[in-house]
This record gives sequence, C-alpha cells and structure tokens, in this order.
Amino acid sequence: MDLMYLTFQEDAPLYLGVKNKIEGQISAFEKLGYRVTCSMWQNSRFRFFGADSFEKPLDPAKRLMKQMAAIANEYIGRHPFDVLYMRLDRISFDVIRICKTARANHVKTIVVEIPNYPYLADYVRNIKYAKSLGGKVKTAAKVAVTVLDDRLSGKELKKYIDAVVLYGNKADSFFGVKAMNGDNGINIDRIEPIPHCADTAKDIAILGVAGTLWWQGYDRILQGMSIYKQKHTDDLALKFVLVGGDKTEMPEFHALVEKLGLSDDVTFCGFKKGKELSDIYKTVDVGASSLGCYRRGLTRCSSLKAREYCAAALPFLYAYDDAKLRDDTPFALRLPNDESPVDMDKVVEFVQRCRKDASIAKKEREFAEKNYDWKTIMKQVLEFAGASMK
Repeated sequence: MDLMYLTFQEDAPLYLGVKNKIEGQISAFEKLGYRVTCSMWQNSRFRFFGADSFEKPLDPAKRLMKQMAAIANEYIGRHPFDVLYMRLDRISFDVIRICKTARANHVKTIVVEIPNYPYLADYVRNIKYAKSLGGKVKTAAKVAVTVLDDRLSGKELKKYIDAVVLYGNKADSFFGVKAMNGDNGINIDRIEPIPHCADTAKDIAILGVAGTLWWQGYDRILQGMSIYKQKHTDDLALKFVLVGGDKTEMPEFHALVEKLGLSDDVTFCGFKKGKELSDIYKTVDVGASSLGCYRRGLTRCSSLKAREYCAAALPFLYAYDDAKLRDDTPFALRLPNDESPVDMDKVVEFVQRCRKDASIAKKEREFAEKNYDWKTIMKQVLEFAGASMK
C-alpha cells in the first residue's frame, strides 16, 4: 500500500522540531505497512522523497505556495496512492484542487492534519506587527483574502476528505468533516534517557528548546528568574539554557536578559540536535515546554517538546491542557496559561521533589513508552479515517 505525506514545510534548522515530528509520523506509517512518499522544500526546490523521488525548482520571485500546490497537484495526478495525508496550515482552493485530483486518481482515503487549531488568529495577528499605516493596510488586505479563501474553500472540503486531525483546541468536526484531536508522539528509541540527579544542593538549570520563541513564552521564565534572584540572594541559583531561537526574535530576547540582569544566568547554545542535544539534556534539571499558548488563543496543546523531555526522563514545565497529563503527574508541573512570571519558588520545590524521588526517571520513561509512541497514535488516526491497513 502507498501513502503520500504531503506537506509544504521548509526543511530548515528553525523547523527542526516540525521535521522530527514529520519523520516520526512517516516511520510510524512505514511500520504500519505503507510505502511512504513525503514532500518538503529547501533552497528553492520542492522535493518528493520516496519510491519515486522527484524535485522541481521554485521561482523565489513568485508565490511559493502557489508553485508548490501546482507541482503537488501534478505529482499526485501522475502517481497512484492508497492514502493521501496532508499537513496544512489552512484550507485553500489549491488544496481542494489537489483533493479533486487525488480522488480522480483513485486515492481511497484522504486525511488532513491541522497542526495549530484554531489558526486564523495567527494571520490576523500579523496586522499589528506591520510598522507603518500603509503596511498595516496592505497586510490587512492580504489577511482578508487569506481568510476568505479559507472560509469559502472550506465549504468544499467535506466532498473529498474522510477525516481531519486537529492539534490544539478540542473539536469534533471541521467544515462538516469528522475530526479528532491529535496527540503528538515521538520515536522513543531515538531518545536516550538521562541519569537521575539526586543532588539537592546543586543549582537548578532550566532548559528551553525552540525555534520560535514568542509562543513558547520563555520570557515568563526570565521574569520569574529575576523575581526569584531578588528574593533569594543566598539560596540555590537558577540558570536558563536556550537551545535554538529564531534569529529575528533573538535581539529582543537578548535585550530582555540584559534588562533583567540575567546575563550570567542564561546560556545561548544555538540550534542543536542528536548527540549534542542529548549531552545538553544531561546538564539540566527541568525542561520548559510551551508556556505561551494563550498568545495564540489556545487552551489545549500536544507539545512535541514535552514528549521528548518525557522520553528523556527529564521533568518538565507546561501551561496548557494536555489529554495525557493530570495535574498530579509527578514529573510534570503545570503553570498558569497567562502572562504571569513563572513562580520559581514552585519550580524549585518541584525540582527538589523530583531529585529526592529515585524512581522518578523510570516512571517518566515508562509513561512515554506507553503513551507517546507514534505507531500507536498514527494507527488510531488511520482507523478513525477508515483507511485499510495490512
């Protein structure tokens, strides 16, 4: 059986977490018996990887999405697949055309994944970031066209789609198509569990791993560290280690570190992966998952980073509803989903409690193995969509 994983995702260091997710899903589909073809773009080339590899150059002077949609439509029209799985930021008439072509070429099952739901607020938010009045007007016009395209084309979706997987706020339908709330997973075997640290006298290091900083809310950690530092001059020191960081956001983040007097307490590592990232995990005490979901209007999240921390047996912080986590989960500390500085007294208490529990690492790793395996998750998706499996 053949499956096309269609995505218009850029293959770049900034999106390493997204790429890891896509690769994990592909691996799961393969374990479920599918021959998988996947698409991504890099260096102005749209590439298809799989049984029939193919790539085509993109013209940077023209709209990339329009070009890639046309290329994808042609490719799917020439190659037969049993399942079409599409990861999309939104719906468009280009998407509808691809679905029509897929059905005409006898694709049996079509599934759409929306990785951030609801999503239109993200487009509207771009208006306020335009610097001039003219820029705001121009951006507002583009956003209006985007929203109209999404709303109108979405009405056609139920003619072609079998199921939708939504990551974000809970919903059971999407433009009239049955929907399920997705859970992020991980490839457990690729993540090495770190040794448990029982040293309660050791300073506490908090890890943040992210491409885009704004919606991770790591500025809340800095604010909390500043308050804690002023209150506890003779107690355990708090450190923050940042891996990644969008270069467009880093100047503002650096400025906040300086403003709060945390230059000696924050380490910037740049983008890391593989063994380099694993080695950093071994030097920290707690990981920070997303603390800024409220900035995108989200209350629910299925953070990939939290799952990676869990597989590594690293206790973590989070600030959202997660179907897999209870408020009393011993290796995870839930924080408010708002602008408030992180209460570092609670974080210190949490870390010390984890340090004193010699069984915490084993419990966390076993939890990840039971709940976050991609094969189990994607099998549920295909069953929900009615796709056949070997």
